Amino acid sequence: MAAKTNCKDKMKLKWLNKDASFDRLVLAGDIGGTNTNLALVGIKGEKLTIVVEAVFPSGEIDGLAEPIKELLSAAKQEKANLVASKGCVCAAGPVAQNVCKLTNLSWNIDGNELSKELGVNISIINDFLGISYGIPALDVNNPEQIFAFKHTDGSIPEPRKATKAVIGPGTGLGAGYLAWNGTNYIPNSSEGGHLTFAPFDEESQSFRDYMVKRLGEVPDVEVLVSGTGIQNLYEWHRDIKGLPKSDAWAEIENAKPTDRPRLISKLSDSDPVAASMLRLFVKMLARYAGDISTLLLPFGGLYLAGGVAQKELRWLVGDNLFMKYYEMAYNKNIKPLLMQTPIYLIKDYSISLYGAANACG
Repeated sequence: MAAKTNCKDKMKLKWLNKDASFDRLVLAGDIGGTNTNLALVGIKGEKLTIVVEAVFPSGEIDGLAEPIKELLSAAKQEKANLVASKGCVCAAGPVAQNVCKLTNLSWNIDGNELSKELGVNISIINDFLGISYGIPALDVNNPEQIFAFKHTDGSIPEPRKATKAVIGPGTGLGAGYLAWNGTNYIPNSSEGGHLTFAPFDEESQSFRDYMVKRLGEVPDVEVLVSGTGIQNLYEWHRDIKGLPKSDAWAEIENAKPTDRPRLISKLSDSDPVAASMLRLFVKMLARYAGDISTLLLPFGGLYLAGGVAQKELRWLVGDNLFMKYYEMAYNKNIKPLLMQTPIYLIKDYSISLYGAANACG
């Protein structure tokens, strides 16, 4: 497919380890609703090193062929040996027969067509399957990669050789898990972000009812708990509860919907209404995380990924809000299980690219 605009003009190229040594080089991709990240990753033994990364705005391209060609061309011009032997792309959406129907974009990805056009074998996997492939490489004791949450009793459980799960609010909401077979972890994809949303108090019920009227049907969790969900949360608050009259709120109203979450986050440090929006968001995320944990019992760890969780960490840990709502369970036998689950926030933004490279095999 041809790009809507000149891809080269849209590409932000970052050389990270130009002189890295590797046994082979693979193309890795992470396609989200906001950004398309492509990279060449060197593999030497079990070590993965990102050599160069290119970032494109997802909404301003309409396919991957041209962006990949721009990255490969720029890399080869820099160093002749930077030639990928194969590639893997993680994308936000269901994947079947090496084709992904992107959930939050107007274009799709056909790995079979890309392989023919580029002359490199390209595999397409779900974005959270990609993150799942990257999780075993993370060190939960490395604060540059991981933030470990304390439970309400102050404990940080040790991870077991057991199921690991990952959820992530970004533009949309993704989910995945890794099953332990007694020897290795087996990554699995999921569309768990599209489970039906379950309200748990008056505010979440009101928000859910508002979205039912707007959509004409019961919303899934992604509609409320994601970057898009924060946009919807803003409109619910504006239409049902009202908003203060101020220059800051006028700026948010006049902004593009996709810019509103960032502006609300910025305002939340000084404005109680913006703060209340993010507190409700954290509560909904925590209840969803608790639901996933009761389903999968991820005693190997429940990992939070996605840009929204990373950017709003202060609201997750403030007053221990996330953990209070995560641990809520009316059944007295369930809360102890939730409290045995290690909860981690992935801080390393390269997790999807490492996962895609790892999935190349």
